[in-house]
Amino acid sequence: MRRAFTLIELLIVVAIIAILAAIAVPNFLEAQTRSKVSRAKADMRSLTTAIESYAVDNNVYPPLVAKNSPLVLSGSGAINGPSCFFAGTPGVSSRYLWVTTPISYITSVFRDPFINQAVRFALDASTLLPIPEYDTYDYVDARSLSLDSKILGTNQQRGYAACSGASYHIVSAGPDRINAFGGGQDNYSVAIRRSGVDYDSTNGSVSVGDIVRFGGPPGQRYTIKPTIDRVQNKYNAVP
Repeated sequence: MRRAFTLIELLIVVAIIAILAAIAVPNFLEAQTRSKVSRAKADMRSLTTAIESYAVDNNVYPPLVAKNSPLVLSGSGAINGPSCFFAGTPGVSSRYLWVTTPISYITSVFRDPFINQAVRFALDASTLLPIPEYDTYDYVDARSLSLDSKILGTNQQRGYAACSGASYHIVSAGPDRINAFGGGQDNYSVAIRRSGVDYDSTNGSVSVGDIVRFGGPPGQRYTIKPTIDRVQNKYNAVP
Protein backbone atom coordinates (compact mmCIF):
# COMPACT_ATOMS: atom_id res chain seq x y z
CA MET A 1 0.00 0.00 0.00
CA ARG A 2 1.51 3.38 -1.03
CA ARG A 3 1.61 6.03 1.64
CA ALA A 4 1.48 9.75 0.83
CA PHE A 5 1.13 13.06 2.60
CA THR A 6 -2.38 14.19 3.29
CA LEU A 7 -3.56 17.63 2.25
CA ILE A 8 -3.57 18.75 5.89
CA GLU A 9 0.03 17.62 6.38
CA LEU A 10 1.11 19.54 3.27
CA LEU A 11 -0.71 22.64 4.44
CA ILE A 12 1.01 22.40 7.84
CA VAL A 13 4.43 22.14 6.17
CA VAL A 14 3.69 25.14 3.92
CA ALA A 15 2.50 27.16 6.93
CA ILE A 16 5.69 26.35 8.85
CA ILE A 17 7.85 27.39 5.88
CA ALA A 18 5.87 30.62 5.53
CA ILE A 19 6.34 31.44 9.22
CA LEU A 20 10.09 30.78 9.03
CA ALA A 21 10.35 32.94 5.91
CA ALA A 22 8.41 35.75 7.59
CA ILE A 23 10.96 35.69 10.39
CA ALA A 24 14.09 35.22 8.29
CA VAL A 25 13.52 37.64 5.39
CA PRO A 26 13.14 40.85 7.48
CA ASN A 27 16.20 39.89 9.52
CA PHE A 28 18.16 39.31 6.31
CA LEU A 29 17.10 42.68 4.90
CA GLU A 30 18.02 44.44 8.15
CA ALA A 31 21.41 42.74 8.11
CA GLN A 32 21.94 44.04 4.57
CA THR A 33 21.05 47.57 5.66
CA ARG A 34 23.37 47.42 8.67
CA SER A 35 26.15 46.18 6.41
CA LYS A 36 25.63 49.09 4.01
CA VAL A 37 25.64 51.59 6.89
CA SER A 38 28.94 50.16 8.11
CA ARG A 39 30.38 50.33 4.60
CA ALA A 40 29.26 53.96 4.14
CA LYS A 41 30.88 54.97 7.43
CA ALA A 42 34.09 53.13 6.51
CA ASP A 43 34.16 54.85 3.09
CA MET A 44 33.68 58.22 4.77
CA ARG A 45 36.58 57.58 7.15
CA SER A 46 38.81 56.80 4.17
CA LEU A 47 37.59 59.88 2.30
CA THR A 48 38.20 62.04 5.37
CA THR A 49 41.78 60.77 5.60
CA ALA A 50 42.31 61.58 1.93
CA ILE A 51 40.75 65.04 2.23
CA GLU A 52 42.80 65.90 5.30
CA SER A 53 45.99 64.66 3.58
CA TYR A 54 45.19 66.86 0.60
CA ALA A 55 44.73 69.81 2.96
CA VAL A 56 48.12 69.18 4.59
CA ASP A 57 49.82 69.36 1.19
CA ASN A 58 47.78 72.24 -0.25
CA ASN A 59 46.75 74.28 2.83
CA VAL A 60 43.12 74.20 1.67
CA TYR A 61 40.47 71.51 1.47
CA PRO A 62 39.56 70.18 -1.99
CA PRO A 63 36.99 72.44 -3.66
CA LEU A 64 33.57 71.09 -4.49
CA VAL A 65 34.16 72.21 -8.07
CA ALA A 66 35.52 69.19 -9.93
CA LYS A 67 38.93 69.55 -11.55
CA ASN A 68 37.50 68.22 -14.85
CA SER A 69 34.39 70.41 -14.75
CA PRO A 70 33.56 72.97 -17.46
CA LEU A 71 33.99 75.71 -14.86
CA VAL A 72 37.61 74.75 -14.21
CA LEU A 73 38.53 73.79 -17.77
CA SER A 74 36.90 76.70 -19.61
CA GLY A 75 36.07 79.24 -16.91
CA SER A 76 32.31 78.91 -17.21
CA GLY A 77 29.62 76.27 -16.91
CA ALA A 78 28.74 73.52 -14.46
CA ILE A 79 30.75 72.65 -11.36
CA ASN A 80 30.64 68.86 -11.88
CA GLY A 81 32.67 66.94 -14.42
CA PRO A 82 31.85 63.60 -16.06
CA SER A 83 30.64 60.93 -13.67
CA CYS A 84 33.25 58.41 -12.58
CA PHE A 85 30.63 55.66 -12.93
CA PHE A 86 28.28 56.51 -15.80
CA ALA A 87 29.47 57.58 -19.24
CA GLY A 88 27.88 60.60 -20.85
CA THR A 89 26.56 62.23 -17.69
CA PRO A 90 28.06 64.58 -15.08
CA GLY A 91 28.27 63.46 -11.46
CA VAL A 92 29.31 64.63 -8.02
CA SER A 93 31.73 61.68 -8.03
CA SER A 94 34.00 63.91 -10.15
CA ARG A 95 34.56 66.15 -7.12
CA TYR A 96 36.74 63.44 -5.59
CA LEU A 97 39.25 63.54 -8.45
CA TRP A 98 41.15 66.12 -6.40
CA VAL A 99 42.17 63.29 -4.05
CA THR A 100 42.72 60.60 -6.68
CA THR A 101 44.68 62.45 -9.39
CA PRO A 102 47.57 63.11 -9.79
CA ILE A 103 48.36 62.16 -6.18
CA SER A 104 46.39 59.12 -5.04
CA TYR A 105 45.31 60.02 -1.54
CA ILE A 106 42.72 57.33 -2.28
CA THR A 107 43.04 54.86 -5.15
CA SER A 108 39.49 55.13 -6.48
CA VAL A 109 36.21 56.95 -5.98
CA PHE A 110 33.71 55.12 -3.78
CA ARG A 111 30.09 54.43 -4.63
CA ASP A 112 27.39 55.23 -2.09
CA PRO A 113 25.99 51.75 -1.30
CA PHE A 114 22.51 53.22 -0.83
CA ILE A 115 22.23 54.56 -4.37
CA ASN A 116 20.50 51.98 -6.54
CA GLN A 117 22.81 51.39 -9.49
CA ALA A 118 19.85 50.85 -11.81
CA VAL A 119 18.38 54.22 -10.81
CA ARG A 120 21.95 55.65 -10.77
CA PHE A 121 21.23 58.73 -8.66
CA ALA A 122 20.04 59.54 -5.15
CA LEU A 123 16.43 60.61 -4.74
CA ASP A 124 15.09 64.12 -4.24
CA ALA A 125 13.46 64.83 -0.87
CA SER A 126 10.53 66.72 -2.37
CA THR A 127 9.68 64.65 -5.44
CA LEU A 128 11.29 61.27 -4.66
CA LEU A 129 12.63 61.33 -8.21
CA PRO A 130 16.34 60.86 -8.99
CA ILE A 131 18.50 63.96 -8.59
CA PRO A 132 20.66 64.17 -11.73
CA GLU A 133 24.40 64.11 -10.99
CA TYR A 134 24.14 62.81 -7.40
CA ASP A 135 25.76 59.47 -8.23
CA THR A 136 27.61 58.96 -4.94
CA TYR A 137 28.47 60.65 -1.64
CA ASP A 138 27.90 64.40 -1.74
CA TYR A 139 30.97 66.49 -0.90
CA VAL A 140 30.84 70.20 -0.12
CA ASP A 141 33.54 72.47 1.28
CA ALA A 142 32.70 75.80 2.90
CA ARG A 143 35.47 77.75 1.18
CA SER A 144 34.08 77.13 -2.31
CA LEU A 145 30.83 78.80 -1.25
CA SER A 146 32.48 81.65 0.62
CA LEU A 147 33.56 85.14 -0.33
CA ASP A 148 37.25 84.22 -0.46
CA SER A 149 36.65 81.63 -3.15
CA LYS A 150 38.19 82.47 -6.51
CA ILE A 151 35.93 79.94 -8.21
CA LEU A 152 32.42 80.63 -6.99
CA GLY A 153 32.60 83.51 -4.52
CA THR A 154 28.95 83.37 -3.48
CA ASN A 155 28.18 83.88 0.18
CA GLN A 156 30.36 83.20 3.19
CA GLN A 157 27.30 82.70 5.36
CA ARG A 158 26.13 79.92 3.09
CA GLY A 159 29.48 78.11 3.07
CA TYR A 160 29.58 76.91 6.66
CA ALA A 161 25.80 76.61 6.82
CA ALA A 162 25.88 74.12 3.95
CA CYS A 163 28.65 72.11 5.65
CA SER A 164 27.01 71.27 8.98
CA GLY A 165 28.84 74.19 10.60
CA ALA A 166 32.27 72.81 9.69
CA SER A 167 34.78 73.30 6.87
CA TYR A 168 33.41 70.42 4.81
CA HIS A 169 31.07 67.50 5.00
CA ILE A 170 30.42 64.21 3.20
CA VAL A 171 26.85 62.93 2.90
CA SER A 172 25.43 59.50 2.12
CA ALA A 173 21.81 59.21 1.05
CA GLY A 174 21.25 56.63 3.79
CA PRO A 175 18.74 53.77 3.80
CA ASP A 176 15.88 55.99 2.60
CA ARG A 177 18.00 56.65 -0.56
CA ILE A 178 17.17 60.38 -0.33
CA ASN A 179 20.12 62.76 -0.44
CA ALA A 180 19.01 65.83 1.49
CA PHE A 181 22.50 67.34 1.77
CA GLY A 182 22.71 66.52 5.48
CA GLY A 183 19.84 68.91 6.12
CA GLY A 184 21.75 71.84 4.70
CA GLN A 185 21.08 75.37 5.81
CA ASP A 186 18.07 76.59 7.74
CA ASN A 187 16.52 78.35 4.74
CA TYR A 188 16.22 75.07 2.82
CA SER A 189 12.78 73.58 2.27
CA VAL A 190 11.00 71.67 5.02
CA ALA A 191 11.29 68.46 2.97
CA ILE A 192 15.09 68.77 2.82
CA ARG A 193 15.38 69.62 6.51
CA ARG A 194 13.25 66.63 7.49
CA SER A 195 15.08 64.22 5.22
CA GLY A 196 18.51 65.54 6.13
CA VAL A 197 18.47 64.68 9.82
CA ASP A 198 21.07 62.20 11.08
CA TYR A 199 20.16 58.63 10.25
CA ASP A 200 19.49 56.61 13.41
CA SER A 201 18.98 52.86 13.20
CA THR A 202 16.93 52.90 16.42
CA ASN A 203 14.16 54.53 14.35
CA GLY A 204 14.09 51.43 12.16
CA SER A 205 16.71 49.93 9.89
CA VAL A 206 15.17 51.76 6.92
CA SER A 207 14.23 55.20 8.19
CA VAL A 208 14.59 58.82 7.26
CA GLY A 209 17.94 60.59 7.47
CA ASP A 210 21.37 61.02 5.90
CA ILE A 211 24.65 59.58 7.08
CA VAL A 212 26.93 62.59 7.52
CA ARG A 213 30.59 63.07 8.38
CA PHE A 214 32.04 66.56 8.80
CA GLY A 215 35.57 67.83 9.24
CA GLY A 216 37.88 70.78 9.54
CA PRO A 217 37.64 73.79 11.84
CA PRO A 218 34.16 75.09 12.68
CA GLY A 219 32.91 78.01 10.65
CA GLN A 220 31.96 81.45 11.84
CA ARG A 221 28.39 82.03 12.96
CA TYR A 222 26.26 84.07 10.60
CA THR A 223 22.61 84.82 9.96
CA ILE A 224 22.27 81.77 7.71
CA LYS A 225 22.82 78.72 9.89
CA PRO A 226 23.03 75.00 9.32
CA THR A 227 19.78 73.16 9.93
CA ILE A 228 21.82 70.80 12.10
CA ASP A 229 25.03 72.29 13.47
CA ARG A 230 26.91 69.05 13.92
CA VAL A 231 29.97 70.82 15.33
CA GLN A 232 27.92 72.23 18.20
CA ASN A 233 25.54 69.25 18.17
CA LYS A 234 22.36 71.29 18.03
CA TYR A 235 19.41 71.99 15.78
CA ASN A 236 19.05 75.50 14.41
CA ALA A 237 15.80 74.76 12.61
CA VAL A 238 13.02 72.38 13.46
CA PRO A 239 13.14 69.58 10.85
